[in-house]
Amino acid sequence: MSFTNLLPVRIGILDRPVRRQRHRAIDEVNRQLALRAGADLLIKGLRLQLADQEARHADTIARIDARHAEIVEGLERQIADLERRLQVGVLAESAAAKTQELPVDEIRRHCAKPVPLHQAPFGSTDPAHVPAWALRD
Repeated sequence: MSFTNLLPVRIGILDRPVRRQRHRAIDEVNRQLALRAGADLLIKGLRLQLADQEARHADTIARIDARHAEIVEGLERQIADLERRLQVGVLAESAAAKTQELPVDEIRRHCAKPVPLHQAPFGSTDPAHVPAWALRD
């Protein structure tokens, strides 16, 4: 028995070339199915992202609408308050005008005649001057 008999068969056969295993090309149908599956997953992911963005957008729009409604409500309250104040002012003015109507003769009777400034009770040119009626207790 020789040493070459103990070696593996492959080493013992030198005249035949080594068979290389060829890589099989992926079947076109399988490749298209794999591409379709990947595309379906990508579309699902994009739809989920779109739905999430739409939900966030709708939430933001709802908050903006609520804030605008609060602002409009506040402005309407201010307008109502100002209208009420205006009505009260008009009523008060008309009531004061009706209750304080005086005939011209009575106004002339109660009004003092014009007095020159130097004869007026407060017409003193002395800054330290205090009228006598102001000193009474």
